[in-house]
Amino acid sequence: MAISKRLSSARGGAVLIIGVFFVSWASILIKLAVSEPTTIAFFRMFFSTLMMLLVVPFYRRKWFGGRRDLLLSVLSGVLLGLHFYTWVAGLKATSISSSVVLVTTQPIFVAMLGYFVLKEGIGTRGVMAIALGLLGSFLVARGDLKIDPTHLRGDLLSLAGAFFAGSYLFMGRFLRPRVDLIPYVFTVYGTSTAALLVLGLTFSSISLPSQGVEYLLFFLLALGPTILGHNLYNYALRHLPAFPVGISILGEPVLATIWGMIIFNELPLVTTLIGGAVIILAIILVMTHMRTATEVSL
Repeated sequence: MAISKRLSSARGGAVLIIGVFFVSWASILIKLAVSEPTTIAFFRMFFSTLMMLLVVPFYRRKWFGGRRDLLLSVLSGVLLGLHFYTWVAGLKATSISSSVVLVTTQPIFVAMLGYFVLKEGIGTRGVMAIALGLLGSFLVARGDLKIDPTHLRGDLLSLAGAFFAGSYLFMGRFLRPRVDLIPYVFTVYGTSTAALLVLGLTFSSISLPSQGVEYLLFFLLALGPTILGHNLYNYALRHLPAFPVGISILGEPVLATIWGMIIFNELPLVTTLIGGAVIILAIILVMTHMRTATEVSL
C-alpha cells in the first residue's frame, strides 16, 4: 500500500510537469488568433468536446454515481467556460506576460478554498511557495505593466480568470475521486462549450472566423493546452491535493515567456529572468512539500 501511494504521488508530479508544458502554449496560440475572445474560447472548447467524443463510445462503465456529481460537473463546466472567456479577453487587452502571470494567481484561490472547505493544510513550505510564486510572477511582468484603461481592464479580466480557474480546480477535487476522467471531462467540456455559446449569443460577441487559419489555431488550442494539458491536470487531481496541482501552474509564465521570445522575438528583461528563477524555486518547494506530506501520511 505504501509503495502504491508513493508511485501514485510520483506519477501525479510527472503528469503535472507535462501538463504545464502543453498549457504554456495557450497564450501564444490565442495571441496569434484575430477572432473575438468569445469566439476563441468557444471554438477551443467545441473542438475539445469533439475530441473527447471520440473516446466516449469506448467507455463502458457507469458515468456518475448520482445526480449530485452530475450537477457539480455541470457547475464545474460553467466555471471553466467563464475562466476561458475572461482570460482570453484579458490576454487580448494586455501583454502575454501580464495576463499569464495574473491568471496564475489561481493557486491563492485554490489554497483558500482547500483550507476553509476541505481543511487541507498547506504548511510552512506551502506558504513560502505561494509567496515566492507571486513574487516571481510579479517580477516577470513588472517591466511590461503600464497602467492605462485598456491595460487595467485586461489585468482585471485576467484576475477574474484566475478566480474561475481556481474554483474549477477546487470543484474537481471534490469530483475526481468519485468520477472517472472520461465522463467528468466530457461533461465539463460540453457544458463549458454550451455556456460560452449562450454567452456569445446573449451579448452578440461570437461569430464564424473569416480566415481558415483561425480554425487551425482553435484546433491546436484544443489538442495541446486543453486535451493534453488540462486533462493531465484533471488526472493529477485524483492523485494529489488541490494545492500542489494549483500552484504548479506557476510554471506557465516561465515557459510562455520563452515561447514569446522565440516566436514574437520578445526579449525578456532582467526582471523576467530573475522572476523565472524565483518561480522555479517555488515549484521545487511545492514538489518537496508534496513529497513530505505524502511520507507523513504513510
